[in-house]
Amino acid sequence: MLFFRSHHLDGPAAACKYSFSLILIFIVCLNVGAQRLSFHNYSVHDGLANAHVNSVYQDRKGYLWFGTWEGLSRFDGYGFTNYGRRDGLANPIINDITEDRDGNLWVATQTGGVARLIDDPKEPSSLPQDTSDTTTRKKFINYSMSDKRESNVVGALLFDAENTLWCVTEGGIYRARVPTGNQRFDLKFELVGQTPADKGWTGYALADNQGRLWFGFYDELIEFSEGRITKYHLPDKLDASVISIQSDWHGGLFVASHVAVFDFLPPTDVESKEQWRKLPLALMPRPEEVYTMLSEPNDTLWLGTSYGLIKYQDGRQTRMTTAQGLSENHVSSLFKDREENLWIGTGIGGVSRLSNEKIVSFTSTEGLLSQNISMLVEDHTEHIYASALSGGIFELSEDKATLVAGSQAAPFNLVGKRILQDVRGDWWVGTEAGLFRFQGPRLQLEHGEKFKSADGIPESPVFNGPGMYEDSSGKVWVGLQDFNLYWFDPARKGQAPLFQHLNLQDVWQSYARDIVQDRAGALWVGGFGGMLRLVDDKPVRIEPTDGLPEANPRALFLDSRGWLWIGLRFNGVSVVKDTGASPMKFINYSTANGLSSDAVWSITEDDKGRIYFGTSKGLDQFDPATGAMRHFTSENGLAADWVNYCLKDHLGNIWVGTTSGVSRLDPREERRASLPPIYLSRVRVAGEELALSETGAVSLPALTLTAAQNNLLIEYVGLSFQEDRKLKYQYKLEGAGLDWSEPTAERTINYAHLSPGSYRFMVRAVTEEGLLSATPASLEFRILPPVWQRWWFITAVALILVLTIYALYRYRVTRLIELERVRTRIATELHDDIGSNLSRIALLSEVVRRQVRQDDPQVNERLSLIAGVSRESVDSMSDIVWAINPEKDHLRDLTQRIRRVAGDILSACDVEFRFHASEVDPDIKLDVDTRREIFLIFKESLNNIVRHAKCTEADVEFKFEHGNLILRVKDNGRGFDCEQASKGNGLASMRQRARNVGGDLHITSAPDEGTTIVLRVPLDHYHWLRSRRHKNGHQ
Repeated sequence: MLFFRSHHLDGPAAACKYSFSLILIFIVCLNVGAQRLSFHNYSVHDGLANAHVNSVYQDRKGYLWFGTWEGLSRFDGYGFTNYGRRDGLANPIINDITEDRDGNLWVATQTGGVARLIDDPKEPSSLPQDTSDTTTRKKFINYSMSDKRESNVVGALLFDAENTLWCVTEGGIYRARVPTGNQRFDLKFELVGQTPADKGWTGYALADNQGRLWFGFYDELIEFSEGRITKYHLPDKLDASVISIQSDWHGGLFVASHVAVFDFLPPTDVESKEQWRKLPLALMPRPEEVYTMLSEPNDTLWLGTSYGLIKYQDGRQTRMTTAQGLSENHVSSLFKDREENLWIGTGIGGVSRLSNEKIVSFTSTEGLLSQNISMLVEDHTEHIYASALSGGIFELSEDKATLVAGSQAAPFNLVGKRILQDVRGDWWVGTEAGLFRFQGPRLQLEHGEKFKSADGIPESPVFNGPGMYEDSSGKVWVGLQDFNLYWFDPARKGQAPLFQHLNLQDVWQSYARDIVQDRAGALWVGGFGGMLRLVDDKPVRIEPTDGLPEANPRALFLDSRGWLWIGLRFNGVSVVKDTGASPMKFINYSTANGLSSDAVWSITEDDKGRIYFGTSKGLDQFDPATGAMRHFTSENGLAADWVNYCLKDHLGNIWVGTTSGVSRLDPREERRASLPPIYLSRVRVAGEELALSETGAVSLPALTLTAAQNNLLIEYVGLSFQEDRKLKYQYKLEGAGLDWSEPTAERTINYAHLSPGSYRFMVRAVTEEGLLSATPASLEFRILPPVWQRWWFITAVALILVLTIYALYRYRVTRLIELERVRTRIATELHDDIGSNLSRIALLSEVVRRQVRQDDPQVNERLSLIAGVSRESVDSMSDIVWAINPEKDHLRDLTQRIRRVAGDILSACDVEFRFHASEVDPDIKLDVDTRREIFLIFKESLNNIVRHAKCTEADVEFKFEHGNLILRVKDNGRGFDCEQASKGNGLASMRQRARNVGGDLHITSAPDEGTTIVLRVPLDHYHWLRSRRHKNGHQ
C-alpha cells in the first residue's frame, strides 16, 4: 500500500519543488561520503508510462505493475506494456494497485473510481463496442463509488478475507462485496466512513495479519475489527497526516506521518490504551518529508522521503540518494518483490531497483582518487588496502577511501601489485627502484629500509606481477626483472647476505610473475614464458598437456581443498587436485563451460568453497560441487567489468579491484534462487493472432487446426527480476520426435510446415544455477490432415471404390452368365438342329447312293462326296459345340477331348500312339479362345501326321507345368525341311493361333527323322490363381 495526496503539484509548481529539493540534496551530498550501490533505474526511455510512479505491485503470476501519472505499466523483466484511456481506464493517474482473491487486478484512479483489468479475452465486456472494429479490445472495466467527484478520487485499495473491496477516497471510505468465480461484477458501494472535514485529505489502507483493517485520515488512525470502528490520533499534536501504515511484525504497526514515524501498539483490552513510540530518525529539517514506508520481517524499515531513501535497522539509519545510484531523491513508493528486490518509485526519475546490498563500490566519490586498482590486501588488523596501478595506495573503511601517506610520491606511486605483509606484520613493497620493507602492522611508508646489493639483491625493479610471496616457512620470495628469483629466510637471523637467489635463465626467459606453494611444499612460479615447479629448489618446467592447454599463467591460487587453480591468458582456468600425483591430472574450464572470458587475471575462494575468477568481462563465481557458474558485472553493481584482482577478507567478503574502482561482494547476502514462472505471451497460427489472456497463460485449451494452419509462432516469457540471474529457455515439441533444446536466450519459436498429427509444445525457463520452472508452459494442438487424407474421406473413397468394383464384378458376372446361356443355347441348337440336319443329309445321301444304279460312277462319286462332307461337317460341328459349351471350360475337359480325338484319328490310320497327361487341377478354367486355339493346333498336328508323315508311331504329351500348358506331339514319320515347309499355310496358321493365346510354337523336323511340335501357352494368371485359392479354401 502507498501514500496518496489529493492535491497534486503538476507542471511548473512540481518542477520548482523538485528542483529545490535536488539543490538541497546536492549541497548535503557534497559533505557526505557513501558507497555506490547496485541500483538499476528505469525511466520513460525504457518504456515506463510516466516518470512519476505512485505505486508498485507484484501480482500472483509474478508480473510487476507500476501506477504512474500517465497510466499503468506492466513489467516482465524485458520491457513495459502500458495501459491508458484507450484501453478503458477512466483516468490515467493510478494511485494504488491490488488483487482480489481470484487474482483479478484492480487499480485506484484519480477521478475515475476503480478499474478492473479484464484478463480473459472472452469476457463479453472486453469485446469491441464498435462491431466494425475487430482489433481494439477493452481491457478495463470502471466502477464509480457514487456520482460525487470526490468519491471517485481513490487513493488506496485493499481486499479483506471475505473478498470485500475497501476504497479510501477523498469522499470517505467505501466498500463493496466482490463476487468470486465467474459471477458478474455488479458492484454496489457502501459509504462506511466520512473524511474529516476542513483538514485536507490523505489516505492509506492496510490489512494486518490478524484480520484487522487500518486506514489513515489526516491525523487519525482508524481500525475496523469485528464490526467495530476505533479511531486513534497521532500523538504530540503533530501538524501532519498519516501517509503510511505498515506491520511491525510483532503485533503492532509502524505509522508514518510527513515528519515522524511511530511504533504503534493497539490496546490489548478495553481498559488499556494504545501506545505510541516515536522512532529516533534523523530527518532533515523541513522541507524534507516522508512520503512512503515499507517494513520487512527482519525488522528493517524503509522510508521514502523527499531527500532519498532511508534504511532503518537495529537503531541505525542509512541514507541512499542519487550519489549511491538512486534515479531521483524524491521517493514516492516502495515495494519488495518475491526475489527480494526493492523497487523505489520516484517523483520524476521513474523507478529504481535495488537488487541487493551485497555489492557496494568505492569510486572517486568515496575518495578513491585513482580507480584502476591492481591489488587488494588485508592486514593483520583487518584493514583493507587498495593499491592502484598508478596514483597511490588507499585504505578502505566503511564508507570512504583514505590515501596512505607517501604513496603518491615516487617510487611508491607505481607500486601496483608489489605489496605484501609477512607473518611478522612487516610490509614488503616492490618498486621500480628496488625492494623496501616497512614496519607494521598498519601500512606506512615512512619507517622502513631499502634493500641494496650488499644484502644479496640488486636495486632493480621488482616485477609487477605481483612477483612477491611468503611461503609456509616464512620465506619471502621476490622476482626481479633480471630473470632471477630471490628469497629472504628469517631463520638465517642476520646472516649475510640476507637474500639468496636462484638463476632461472637456463630454464626460461621470463620474470617470476606469480608464486604459490602447494600442499606438498613445492613452489609454483608463473611467468610470461612458462610455468615452473620448484622442488627442493630445483626447477621443473610444466609443459602443456591434457587439461592444461597452455603454460602461460596469469594467476595461481591454492584453495582450501588443496587444489591448485591456474588462471590462463587465453584458455580460461585449469585446476589440478593432486599436485603430488605423477603424472598430474589437469581439468580445464573455459567459455565453453560458461566462463565469461578465457582470460583469467585473479582467483580467490569464499567460505563456502566457491571459486571466483576475475576476468576482463566481470567476476565469475564457480561452485565445484555443482558446476554452477554465475556472473557479476557492472550491471549487478561492480565498479567495472574488467577485474584486476579479487580477495576474501576475514568476514568472508569478496573484494574486487577493477579498472574503475573497488567493489565489495558479500556472498552471505545471496538469496535463494526462486523457480522462475513462465507464460505463453503470444501465439500466432498461420498469421492469425490467437486471443490470450492479457498476462499470458501457462497452458491453453487444445487447438484443432486445419491442414493449412500448419505454421505457428509462439512467444513466451519467464519472470525474474535479478540481473545476476539471467534466464535462458528450453523448449520441445512432442509429436515431432524432438527432445528439450539447448538453453537459449531467445523467447520466440517458429514452426513452419508441420505435418498433420497431434503435438504438444512445452517451454521452461532455466536459471544460471540450473533451476527450472516448476511448471512448463504448454500448448497442445492437432493439425488435421487434408480432406483427402482424413479417415472419413478415405473410408468414403474406399467404400465407393469397393462398391464400384462390386458393381463391375456383378455386371461382369451377369454378362458372363448371359454369355454362358447364349453359348449353351447356341451349342444346343447347333447340336440339335444343324447337327441333326447334317446327319440326315449324310444318311440320305448314303441311302440314295445305294438305290441308284451302280453303273453310274459319276452319281456315286458325288453322293459319296456329299456323305463325306456331311460327316466332316458333323465332326466340325461337334468340335464347335464342344468349344462354346460353357460346361467344357475346364482343363480336364480339354485333356479328355485331345485324348479322344487322337485315339479316333490315329487308330483309324493304324498309327500306334501313346498319350501322356499329368494330373491337373479340376478347377482350372480356360476361356473359349484358349481352348479352341489349342485344340485346333492339336488337330492340325494330327492332320499333318495322317496326311504327310506316313508314320507308324506317335506320342502325344499334354501337361500343366509352372503356370504353362505344354502340348508336345511327336511322330517317327519321314519328316521335312522346316525352311521349305515354313512357307506353307498350315504351319503359319498354327503359329498365328499360338500367338493369339500368348504362346509360342516350336517345330523340330528333318527328312527321315520325324517331327516334333511343342506348344507352350502361359495359363491365364487370374483364372489359375483364383482356382488355386478356391481349392485351398476347400482344404
